Amino acid sequence: MRTNKSSFLILVSVVTLSWSACAQTKKTAKVSSGTSYAKLIECSEQTTLPGRQESAPSTQQRILIVWKHTTPPQLFFWRASDGWADCNVYKARKSTSPAKARYEFGENWYSTQDITLDKIKKGDTVELIPYYGGKNTIPEEVTSSMTNKVFFKTKKSGWMYLPVNKCVKRPDIVMP
Repeated sequence: MRTNKSSFLILVSVVTLSWSACAQTKKTAKVSSGTSYAKLIECSEQTTLPGRQESAPSTQQRILIVWKHTTPPQLFFWRASDGWADCNVYKARKSTSPAKARYEFGENWYSTQDITLDKIKKGDTVELIPYYGGKNTIPEEVTSSMTNKVFFKTKKSGWMYLPVNKCVKRPDIVMP
């Protein structure tokens, strides 16, 4: 009787170990191309050189996109080779006068206004300004090799990305 009980316990242990060995880890969702949701117009960066020697220069990137989908975005992030950054989001409009514009992108001058993500509509031009030190973490779907991309999602979609192949260097701003 004792032998049968021991055999039974060994069999249960083997089945349990086999079951846990066969269990698969949760598959992560795939990050897909977001070109049907947004179009990249341009990425630019500009360095401000402070007027005081003890102050460090600062570089700011700006990414201009056109939103192409009827569902508004829920989140935007920038993933550069130096890390993951939250993005401030603004609605951008072409300006007819450089004096009234906030900054230049390519051949066009733009002014911006604050906008919440839920107010972004199909056809809106949107400016993204990455900033480091945000509260959000990198989603597990985004691997360390996925750099130089704008990541976003909507309420109805998983993570998507727009590749940024180059970032135009604007002339430095020298402070007095």
